[in-house]
Amino acid sequence: MNSSVVYTPSRLAVAGKAFFAWLDKLFPTLVVKRLFEVSFGLYRVIIRIAYLRHWLRALLSGDRDERIKAATVFKVMPYSLVGWRGLEATYDAVTATQKAGLPGAIVECGVARGGSAALMALVEKRSASQRKLWLFDSYEGLPDPTVEDIRDNATGKHVRPLPKGSCLGTFDEVAKLLFDTLHLDRSYIAMIKGWFENTLPATRASIGAIAVLRIDADWYESVKCCLENLYDQVLPGGYVIIDDYGSCFGAQKAVDEFLSQHEIAVNLFADGRGGCHFVKPS
Repeated sequence: MNSSVVYTPSRLAVAGKAFFAWLDKLFPTLVVKRLFEVSFGLYRVIIRIAYLRHWLRALLSGDRDERIKAATVFKVMPYSLVGWRGLEATYDAVTATQKAGLPGAIVECGVARGGSAALMALVEKRSASQRKLWLFDSYEGLPDPTVEDIRDNATGKHVRPLPKGSCLGTFDEVAKLLFDTLHLDRSYIAMIKGWFENTLPATRASIGAIAVLRIDADWYESVKCCLENLYDQVLPGGYVIIDDYGSCFGAQKAVDEFLSQHEIAVNLFADGRGGCHFVKPS
């Protein structure tokens, strides 16, 4: 693991995980699961309200760019499990490639309910040279982890359990968000349904050059598949975002192995909540 990316869950997250593990010993699993869902939903609402301080700070300082970023992040937060730090890091990556005049597509592998995809699409919508967005997902939730994902009987430092089918956003749900709720242009967005090992080899030639590759795939085999199929198409100066590097053992292992095997030397920059990104070297 890269020493610059060390993820330590908050005390609240650790305490919450321990509390629900204790409840699981006392009550039926379905009851505990429902209680967790309600508590987690309330937590997300509180975090979103608290995030308004970023918008207010930007408004008072007169920083237009920061105000637009905060407003955009706030807008998509209900549709994302990434958290505001991860969303801001994704926003910054897309805007950095815009300012650099980098051509190429924006690609996301692992769309879930579409929050990060919506964020990137909204950023691109404001660009004069709007780039195409490719969204790859099974739209059936996560597959099962493999032995490569497990360390000390756990799959990572994530607070929420991630059984098969987790992080589900259906094709229709994501399409409704992008095209009906946000009224984004369908001609700039391609939603590709299926497992990565089938869709990426069949589609990568159509994608062409990539400016931003965002991988939110959790498990070793999935992250490995994304890197092996798409990394070569990322332009020098382009951004590679690994959402689960610090929180999922398999994602971390896949990235470390890929960089080592291909002798790619990069600096990993943590987003503060388990994800990281790097800029592809020349």
